[in-house]
Amino acid sequence: MQILLPQGEVTGLLWERRQLPGGWVYLVSFDLWVCDEDGVMSTTSTRMWVDAPGHARPVDGVDLAAYAAVPAHPLPAPDSVERQLGPRRPPGWVVESLGRRGPDRAVIHAVDCCEAPSDRPALTWQQALDHAERPGTRLCALCGAAHELEPLLKGFDSIGEG
Repeated sequence: MQILLPQGEVTGLLWERRQLPGGWVYLVSFDLWVCDEDGVMSTTSTRMWVDAPGHARPVDGVDLAAYAAVPAHPLPAPDSVERQLGPRRPPGWVVESLGRRGPDRAVIHAVDCCEAPSDRPALTWQQALDHAERPGTRLCALCGAAHELEPLLKGFDSIGEG
C-alpha cells in the first residue's frame, strides 16, 4: 500500500480492512526513521489505522488480487426489518430543563433530537414516562417523543383522537 502522510507517501503493508459507517479504514504498517537521544538514526516499524482511499491506495503496478487475501470485515447486511423500516433510532429520551416557572418547565426529547441537550443522561422509557407525568413537562413534537410516549401515558385507545 501507498500510505499518504503529511510529509509525503511511504510504502507499507496492508494488514486488515474494516468497514465503518463512514467508510473503509485500513490497518497498515510502515517503517519510520527515528533519532534517539544520542543522535543515532535507526528505523522502527509502526502500525496505524488510516481511512481509505483518503490516506491509502494500492501500489502502482501491483495486481489488486494480491489485496484480496487481506482480512476484510464489512458491515453486516441489514436484516429484513431494517431493510423495510430503515435504520433504527438510538434508544432513550432526554429531559431538557427550561429553567423557568409556570406551565412549560421541561421538555422530553428523543436522544437523537436536534433540540435535545447533549450533556444530559439518556432515560429509559419508564424514566421518561415518570418525568412526562410531572406538571410543567411536555413532550417534543419535533422528534416524535410525543407520538411515541403519549400512547403509553394515555393508553392506546387515545391514538387517533383529535
